[in-house]
Amino acid sequence: MQGSLAFSGAARAPRRTGAVLVAGLGALSVFAAQAAAPAVPAYREFKDWIVACDNVRRCEARLAPAAGDTLPMRLSVAREAGPAGAVDLDLAGEKPLTSDALRLDGTALAGADRPAAAGSAWTTDGEGSYRLQGEPALKLARRLDQARQMAVQQPDGPLQLSLDGLAAALLFIDDVQGRVGTATALHQPGTGPAAQVPAAPALPVVQAAAAPPPLADAQAFAAAVRTRNAALVARKCDAPRGAADAAASDDAMPLTGADALVLLQCWSGAYQSAALVLRVPRSAPQQARPVALPEVPGGLPAGKNDDPSVATEAFYDPATATLSSFAKGRGIGDCGIARSWVFDGTAFQPASRDEQRRCAGSPGDWPALYRTRSVPATAAAAPAPAQ
Repeated sequence: MQGSLAFSGAARAPRRTGAVLVAGLGALSVFAAQAAAPAVPAYREFKDWIVACDNVRRCEARLAPAAGDTLPMRLSVAREAGPAGAVDLDLAGEKPLTSDALRLDGTALAGADRPAAAGSAWTTDGEGSYRLQGEPALKLARRLDQARQMAVQQPDGPLQLSLDGLAAALLFIDDVQGRVGTATALHQPGTGPAAQVPAAPALPVVQAAAAPPPLADAQAFAAAVRTRNAALVARKCDAPRGAADAAASDDAMPLTGADALVLLQCWSGAYQSAALVLRVPRSAPQQARPVALPEVPGGLPAGKNDDPSVATEAFYDPATATLSSFAKGRGIGDCGIARSWVFDGTAFQPASRDEQRRCAGSPGDWPALYRTRSVPATAAAAPAPAQ
């Protein structure tokens, strides 16, 4: 699949130039200061940048060119909600940088702003990933807000990282977090005190079921479920290319003392496959029931042909009672959706959602749109501040 994911309905800001863009952002700043903060989770696209703000108003802006270009380097700006919300810049490539590698609008960064220099404020893994946090990150993010282009000097020439749309993306983050017009804003800091910024919401809590007793001979049980529920599988899934191949990917795990969770391969594609998620009595493999997984907040409305009991690249961990799924928009993995659910002893509850709708930028993980805090059955389920 090329370009943006098929489920992408996010509008892209029209291209503008010079004074028109500045005037537009200024007017938007005034409007944002007067209007209610956007609802979250929120996902937006601004020219060459995307922004995702999760349910506790942590936001991340990520470079993902509108042309759909894949980049060998990741550039992102993230910020926590709340008056003291920390800023986090991430710059990650395939190789370490030289001390003078970065330039903004043709001018080399100096002092602690240089990722690979002595005395740098950046931390690194030594293999090409660099991270800047706290006040240095806030200052550099504001410089990026005012710049047009970042260049990374490499042995085979400079890599151009577009900043087109970043100013609008940072303004959107300020709007979501209630920073517009305050001294904490990323875009055009104002005079309002940090105390005007709303506190970060608490993460929702989901309570995980206690670990169940083991399931005897899981592979034999999964095989029995497939055989004895052939009509159900045929109704919901593609015809397998080979019965043996499909069955080899089936799995069964303990869910409760009485039931098992069974994942039967439902379809298989070029770079991923999906499973039919079933709840099955341990004593009656013929009585399989599809598990209708609830939608995790933050996504576009489900399509009429979407089956909530089918999950792409599904995996269940009985120790944490967590079912996870991830679906790439294209093979390289620069777009897609990752979701998880926690079993509370009765049903599966939404736990997390990471998503990138535009296929572009750096392959890897996707920004978060929904997060929770999972606690074991024996722990108190008191709310905790967002992390």
